[in-house]
Amino acid sequence: MADNEPILIPLRLETIRIAFIQLGDRVNAALRTQIGDTLRLQEQNSGVLRMLQAIQEHADVIPVDERQVMEDSIDAMIHALATATVQSDDPPPRQAIAVAHREATGRRGRPRVEIDYDFLSFGLQLRGPTGLAPVAGVAPRTIRRRALEYELVEPAAPVYTESQDEATGEVIRTYTSSTSGPVSAITDDELDQLMHHILEIFPTFGRRMIAGHLRQLGYRVPTLRIRESYNRVHGPPVSYSNTATGRQPYRVAGPNSLAHHDGQHGLRRWRIIIHAFIDGYSRFVTGIRANDNNRAATVLAVFLEDVVARHGTPRRVRGDHGTENVRVAEWMESLYGPEHGAYIWGRSVHNIRIERLWCDVTRGFGRKWSNFFLSLEYSCGLQPDLDAHIWLIHHLFLRAINQDAADWAKAWNEHKIRFDNDRTRSPRDLFFFGMIENGLRGFDAVPGTTADDDDVEDLDAYGIDWEDLHDADIMAHHTEQNADEEVDHDALQNPFSNDGPHKLSHVEVQEPLCPFTPEHVELLDAHLVANPHSESRNMNSRRAVWIEALAFCRSFYD
Repeated sequence: MADNEPILIPLRLETIRIAFIQLGDRVNAALRTQIGDTLRLQEQNSGVLRMLQAIQEHADVIPVDERQVMEDSIDAMIHALATATVQSDDPPPRQAIAVAHREATGRRGRPRVEIDYDFLSFGLQLRGPTGLAPVAGVAPRTIRRRALEYELVEPAAPVYTESQDEATGEVIRTYTSSTSGPVSAITDDELDQLMHHILEIFPTFGRRMIAGHLRQLGYRVPTLRIRESYNRVHGPPVSYSNTATGRQPYRVAGPNSLAHHDGQHGLRRWRIIIHAFIDGYSRFVTGIRANDNNRAATVLAVFLEDVVARHGTPRRVRGDHGTENVRVAEWMESLYGPEHGAYIWGRSVHNIRIERLWCDVTRGFGRKWSNFFLSLEYSCGLQPDLDAHIWLIHHLFLRAINQDAADWAKAWNEHKIRFDNDRTRSPRDLFFFGMIENGLRGFDAVPGTTADDDDVEDLDAYGIDWEDLHDADIMAHHTEQNADEEVDHDALQNPFSNDGPHKLSHVEVQEPLCPFTPEHVELLDAHLVANPHSESRNMNSRRAVWIEALAFCRSFYD
């Protein structure tokens, strides 16, 4: 053979080499993005075993040293996939909370089961004894007994009661069914008044959101009575049934593993931005505020004051490439370190958990305020291009918008969500019991990471619900609320594309300056206090407040 003659490599060998390299890439991607996902990791493991079989079948064309490297690598892949199958992608910093333990009483028989009082007190507000039993690892009757001992519930009526008919002397046995919890003693008239109040503030609420709002007000009302009251107050709806929301699979390790946050621009025309944070695991709204600016310091204040102080520190936060998010990103990375991936930058359309929430916020109260401000423009003299007018609507209504936001979030966190297995749970239920069942995250004095945690380095696809990216309603709402943002539809197809833009986007929302002296503002407030509609939540009454306030402000210049 001449020295310059090329060495011919068998086609089978080259094919095996290419397939082996591609297999390694797939396994590496799976180990970064599918930790704990048993089904998908098993599919990867099957591919590895098929590759091993192919190597053994074609051993005659593979050099011995190269075959040994391939087989050793495959052994390592199998071991890594097996480890990842039983490993969490976000292990808690401590063990799951023990809410029950056995304690010797000094008497014969098995030790007595003691159940944590605080757990039982709060848990019974979310679930009945049957729902609490598997969490505590005891029988439902044990939950019931401890609740009675702690005086958290009243003794139920006997299942069977006997009475004697005075005329015939016949013994009558009466059966009394149990209920899932104490029902509020409220008359139909009182319930109708509450229903009218709820629908006046949140006219688009459905049955579950109404029930959630009633629960956060302290009322437990059967579903049938809610439906009947709704029909009396509002009239029967066109369709009053379960609405399919198309919730596709989404997986994170537990509460406070990943939070999503964003700012909604539905009221931006009037220089109002709604900032919110939602826990990815439970859909629990941990913070929501309407603000008169879009500064990074404002978003950080919502995060620290509403999320961290009340609900703990998330292990990771996902947001878009907006300048308003840089302070939250800095804070997270200073806490966990730059290698943890504490803040995940991505396109806003990838932040599906909160994009879905924005649809509900708009239906719940956002569109109501948008329509209200538009009506003030059309018929009541509001000019949104005048700084003084924007200051006035903020002065009059920003606190009211935040009251609606807080009430809506409480109702949302209490409303029941239906899952594929036909069970229903509220976000508050999922957040509370998720902490107990999946480990406590976010409440360490100095939150830290573990070695296992550092294995999750490439987080481009973490916390994205890829199926929902093609939900027409969510995408249409996103486009409507972010008219200035161009959506790259091609990029939606590849979770491993380079998500980083050339520069951060900046949405300027200038806080309006007060046009009056402090003395004039005091006069305005004193005048409004005398108005009987000043504290009303009725939108027609608020329109009257605007008209009167606008006229009074004009008088300062007469």
